[in-house]
Amino acid sequence: MDDDISLTILPASETDIPALAAMARNLLPYMPALHDDIGWRTHNRFGDGRAVRGSCTLIARDSSQANQMIGFAWFDDALYVDSDVDEPWWCVNAIAVDPLQRGRGAGRALVAEIEFLARRAGVAMLYGQSVPDAVTFWHSQNYSVHREDETLTAHPYAVLRDGRRVRATFSPGPGDRFFTKVIAFEPGSVRSLLLAESVLKRITGG
Repeated sequence: MDDDISLTILPASETDIPALAAMARNLLPYMPALHDDIGWRTHNRFGDGRAVRGSCTLIARDSSQANQMIGFAWFDDALYVDSDVDEPWWCVNAIAVDPLQRGRGAGRALVAEIEFLARRAGVAMLYGQSVPDAVTFWHSQNYSVHREDETLTAHPYAVLRDGRRVRATFSPGPGDRFFTKVIAFEPGSVRSLLLAESVLKRITGG
């Protein structure tokens, strides 16, 4: 395969919805929420990634091929939206790359851009759920990939929108594995992290 590829990674806009939905239908059959145009508009996944709160979709284009879309990544503050957790964590919900373009750096570039945006926005950590076929990819990007069905727990606690502190625990989907990566390491910059059950036991002696 010709490796002459010139990638650009930029936030998606509503004009990209048909292409995003089509790629999701083809490559992410287990994520029906991304399959129709209405869902993309209703959930407004078109932020710029400059703030901890919000939802953003990045598109990888090959500028040597008329800016053809060859992949995308969607990330957001899922636990804030779904569980009222007011922590600076982003969930990497989906990454998809055209099978004919894989192995040419698009997936790596998308992850690198998410990490850049996360550090700029003040995000402490990234996490997500990996299907079995993607475990090797996440390992290659220096993410910790945890055991199948292993839970993540907020340590020492998670702060909710109303100020309460809770020891929240989250489970992956059936057959999936959580992956995690700490983004912020400056002293005092991390209040709480999501830790895998096995890691938490080592730390607490439980």
